[in-house]
Amino acid sequence: MEIQPGRRILITGGTSGLGLEIVKLFHKKGFYVICTGRQPQDFTGFTGNFRFFRTDFSDLAETAKIFKNICSETEPDFVINNAGILSPPGFTLTGDGFECTFQVNFLAHLLVNEIIIRNNTDNHPLKIGAVTSPVYKMENTFPDWQCDVRSYKPLKAYSDSKLFLALMCRYLEEKYTKKNPACFSIDPGVFSSSIYRTQGRFFRFLYGIAAPFMRNPAKVAESVFEMMVNQGFSDGRIFSIRKKPEYMPVYDQRLIDAFWISMNEMTEQYLKA
Repeated sequence: MEIQPGRRILITGGTSGLGLEIVKLFHKKGFYVICTGRQPQDFTGFTGNFRFFRTDFSDLAETAKIFKNICSETEPDFVINNAGILSPPGFTLTGDGFECTFQVNFLAHLLVNEIIIRNNTDNHPLKIGAVTSPVYKMENTFPDWQCDVRSYKPLKAYSDSKLFLALMCRYLEEKYTKKNPACFSIDPGVFSSSIYRTQGRFFRFLYGIAAPFMRNPAKVAESVFEMMVNQGFSDGRIFSIRKKPEYMPVYDQRLIDAFWISMNEMTEQYLKA
């Protein structure tokens, strides 16, 4: 696919790690890049085809306000859902009352995508890619997202959030058939990332030893770029960084339907505000 200057892409979590590499690559290719992140970054040297919006996904009302403002100013052609955290060692609630990993990694992205799709002009091509994780495959049964301090396990909370993010891509394509967004998710494999900075000292020590042997995030960004700009990556499917389709777990459809009904109820209050 020929890259055309002026194409617009919105990237969440674009201030560090993989997200920053994706931002740099799309900007280098001549895209108009809209970047969001919790912490400001030094984007010195970026030209006028770049905007940064400070956004904290642990605050849904503020997130909705910012993305409604973004959509009032521009209409993205591409969206990459990349923002995310590793689960905190202990059970943590956001100010909105949700387990932190669930909200930041998944629920906020669902809200963001709903805003973008609803504001997307009919017949305007829109492609949405979500960066999941290899651990999305951990669950054999559909997970209960309503964990509490007693049932909370950091790895499970993280894997569940990444599974929900992957399932979201299929859900959005089926929900918005008239808008016809092309949605898919990307399993980036294991790569070096600053996401681990939020963990304890011992975890960071072990990560520091392993990091030199992990995949370079710049290489992962190249695969993400190719899948975003080329056809054939859609239909709510999951692809590896080698651009091969991966297995999507199969769950009881009644549980999945009930889950999306609950998610609709949660996001609708922020969509209408």
